[in-house]
Amino acid sequence: MARSKRILGLADLCKGYDTVLDIGTDHGLVLRTAFEKGYIRHAIASDLREQPLKSAQKNLKDYPAQCVISDGFLAIESQFDLVMIAGMGAYLISDILEHAPIGQYDLILQPNDKVHVLRSYLMENQWKITDEWVIHDHFYYVIIKATRGKMNLSDDDILVGPILKTKPEAQDFYKHKLKLIEKIMKTSDETKLQELKRLHQAYNHVIIC
Repeated sequence: MARSKRILGLADLCKGYDTVLDIGTDHGLVLRTAFEKGYIRHAIASDLREQPLKSAQKNLKDYPAQCVISDGFLAIESQFDLVMIAGMGAYLISDILEHAPIGQYDLILQPNDKVHVLRSYLMENQWKITDEWVIHDHFYYVIIKATRGKMNLSDDDILVGPILKTKPEAQDFYKHKLKLIEKIMKTSDETKLQELKRLHQAYNHVIIC
């Protein structure tokens, strides 16, 4: 079964964990790939919808995985040491994390948009970013790893990423974002323009000429 770079990248980040809770698992392909590579021992595939969970159940039938219909964490009773929430908007991921149980586990988060919103939420809610990556798979996907803890981020770090900005492979991503912003600025009203200028300044600051 073919795997996208995004699926492979997310699966690689499961390496070394015992039990992965995949919230919004969809077809369970990240978990299946992690099992195939021998990265994990157990998994919990969770989704709010019955149909994708049936697909996940089929894809994971040969592996030690539970499939649970759950709204985020709410129906999860088993223990886990990694939570993956990928392919959702930043606001939805933040809403899900509002119900994160007490305990010591890591987060792997891949928002489809507004990554700065998620970074800000993590900082304000006692989560600490420990690593960041960007994967290009037709689109650019930013992935955040976090754990319980405190951090203070500058406004620029919230926008560009406190760790991502240190990685050479992120340069193409920043240049891509800069081009998009410059294109949108041409047709924006004054209110939107001020916001875009702030983003433009932040991205431009981390680009290495």
